[in-house]
Amino acid sequence: MGTGLPVTTRIAKGGTLLTPLLEINRLSKCYPGRVNALVDVSFSLAEGECLGLVGESGSGKSTLAKLILRLETPDQGEILLDGAPLHALRGRALKNARKHVQVIFQDPTASLNPRLPIWKTVIEPLENYPDVSPSFLSGIRHAKRQMAAVLLDKVGLGPDVLDRVPAQLSGGQRQRVAIARSLSLQPKLLVCDEPTSSLDVSVQAQILNLLKGLKNDFNMSYLFISHDIAAVHFMSDRIAVLKKGRLVDVFASGQLFETRRHPYTRQFTNCQPM
Repeated sequence: MGTGLPVTTRIAKGGTLLTPLLEINRLSKCYPGRVNALVDVSFSLAEGECLGLVGESGSGKSTLAKLILRLETPDQGEILLDGAPLHALRGRALKNARKHVQVIFQDPTASLNPRLPIWKTVIEPLENYPDVSPSFLSGIRHAKRQMAAVLLDKVGLGPDVLDRVPAQLSGGQRQRVAIARSLSLQPKLLVCDEPTSSLDVSVQAQILNLLKGLKNDFNMSYLFISHDIAAVHFMSDRIAVLKKGRLVDVFASGQLFETRRHPYTRQFTNCQPM
């Protein structure tokens, strides 16, 4: 069985109960010839909240991300986005829902088109969704390079990178470009799948601080997936722990070191520097 707080409500600051943006109800996924990747997982994510998801390699973190992004289909269970059954949508309805959920992948080099100049990369989602008009691009929706410049500015990159290609940027700059692209549709939910693990240690803190600031500026919800408990603790309002496809612990970030934590949570935490 899934574990954690009730699926339908979450406690925000001041004790206010919030209806969740994302609900995961008894989600399961099994791949042919393999053990179950996810087993009966349930949790929810409120508007403006960051839920950190941790677990060792093979715990099901990436599988869960793929299901939420609808890159895979669950064997059973529900994925509700603003109450809509994301797991069951098809065709145009699915495409329309996807504009509300964007992703930052682990490796920015693999996630960026090596041939496209940076300005084309960051506005590519907008060209796929011409009906979307983000508030921060008001009045320049059809000025493509200007839109790209605004997006890049929000992640700390200047207009000098507009005409470069990914190979001409550092790893940290490439991840900033990927973040700018993910912001372009002003999504409600941003899935961050190990967004700093491929970066130098000196750059990781910069990207984490950037993501934290953008979350507040855009009032986005984050699902922050990582094996790095220190990064998750820094970013998250709540933390969920996966072990062998099962959700074993869900708690407020400030409760990480409490003795009542699940034994696996304590073991996982003790094995990593904070």
